Amino acid sequence: MTKKPRALVGARVSVVQGPEKVSHLAQLETTINWAKANGYNVIGQFEDLGVSAEKRPEDRPDLGKWLTGEGASQWDAIVWSKMDRAFRSTRHCVDFAQWAEAHCKVVVFAEDSLKLDYRPGAVKGIDAMMAELFVYLGSFFAQLELNRFKSRAADSHRVLRGLDRWASGVPPLGFKVVDHPSGKGKGLERDTEGYGLLHGMAEKLLGGWSFIRIAAWLNESGALTNMDRARVASGKAPKARPWSVNSVIDALTSPRTQGLKMTGRGKHTMTVLDAEGEPIRLAEPTFDADTWKKLQEAAQQRKIGQRTPSKTANPVLGVAVCGCTGCPACGVTEGVCGSSLAQQITRKKLKTTGEMKEWRSYRCGRTPLNCNGVSARGEDVDFQIAHEFTYHRGAESATRRVFVPGEDHSAELDQVNSTIDRLRLESDAGLLTTPEDESRWLDRMKAQVAKRDQLAAMPSRAAGWVTAETDQTKAEAWRAADEAGRRQLYLDAGMRYVLTRKGERDWFDRSGNTRM
Repeated sequence: MTKKPRALVGARVSVVQGPEKVSHLAQLETTINWAKANGYNVIGQFEDLGVSAEKRPEDRPDLGKWLTGEGASQWDAIVWSKMDRAFRSTRHCVDFAQWAEAHCKVVVFAEDSLKLDYRPGAVKGIDAMMAELFVYLGSFFAQLELNRFKSRAADSHRVLRGLDRWASGVPPLGFKVVDHPSGKGKGLERDTEGYGLLHGMAEKLLGGWSFIRIAAWLNESGALTNMDRARVASGKAPKARPWSVNSVIDALTSPRTQGLKMTGRGKHTMTVLDAEGEPIRLAEPTFDADTWKKLQEAAQQRKIGQRTPSKTANPVLGVAVCGCTGCPACGVTEGVCGSSLAQQITRKKLKTTGEMKEWRSYRCGRTPLNCNGVSARGEDVDFQIAHEFTYHRGAESATRRVFVPGEDHSAELDQVNSTIDRLRLESDAGLLTTPEDESRWLDRMKAQVAKRDQLAAMPSRAAGWVTAETDQTKAEAWRAADEAGRRQLYLDAGMRYVLTRKGERDWFDRSGNTRM
């Protein structure tokens, strides 16, 4: 009995929205019907949805696995509905035809009535040669049409760039795409759910949370990014953990969050300016100017490492260190070890009663080998540090860091100076190629220079953090604080607790010179 040849059928669409939502189903129906009518057994199918034909076949998510050595061994013919569903590049078409010939495959475009048959023994007559020619010509015209489409899209984006309209794509967090009030094109409007999410993120950042902790909170709560919302709307599953540190930083620092129009990607992202050199606004800002400024300062502190110490399970982290000297076993042959003490929980079942006993201790935290014999009971160390702190510093006034808002326009002035620098770069780069370009550039520059001079003349007082005394003593603050708060009090006081192998303890300030 002759075994039926095996067919792989599939579909591809670039955009999965509107009428395109069922396009792939129609493509699959066409390819399956062709395979059955021509005596093929359909053994598998691929669906590359939201994938451009500019991608090489082997780089497409669903099709790619069928073109590996293992995948290609499972089928004899591949069937697309039309030429442009397979290729929009003549080079990719030729490369794939050569691959199909090397692997003795049949390539079919059902609605175009074209077939490339590279099986052993296939007739290589004029019909086969003409089919190959038409396939190559078809891919050429498909590429030509793609280039025309890209050119039209670029022209459209160039026109829309100077307008307060949304061109295309997924909107930034906190906004949704709506019809423009003018009745022409699209615009942005506040999205209640995204707006609330952004304010929740901002509250946590200003409350001392790290970007990592905020991302973890978002993932644990199941909050979707705008990209994941688009994935769900197109029938795809959301990512398991879509929020990362970078996505949190972008949401809380990008001018897009404030409803401003942006262009470019990555490091080349910049605000789009209007005819007077002012940023183009697409929608109402998510945060008021004061909150936005505080957010940027808090984010900058996080980025450069000037962050509020996070809560830790180790109450003496950064306060207590190993004072071991000359320990060949762990590699300390000169000087003091200086490694932070690590907290260790030990559990042991008593042989006599079977009761589980647990105790806490601190030991040298040096890795990979710690200093032998440098350990002490946790309660003893905690008590000694607390006693030294309250005895030597307890009567002093407790202090706290307070953010003092600026009474100047430094942020606006920085923005204006940045815009002026950018305008100068445009001129230096030779981007002003027509009299109209030069006239618009000059108007923008005049407006920005006038604004800069006006802001520079205003009184200035930079915002920043200051240390202010409270109505408590440090002893009172210590009694009211939790474990993390007490550790912070020790750090602010510059305490250093040194534990040696013999159990001797010393307390020094951070310089290591003055005994407390």
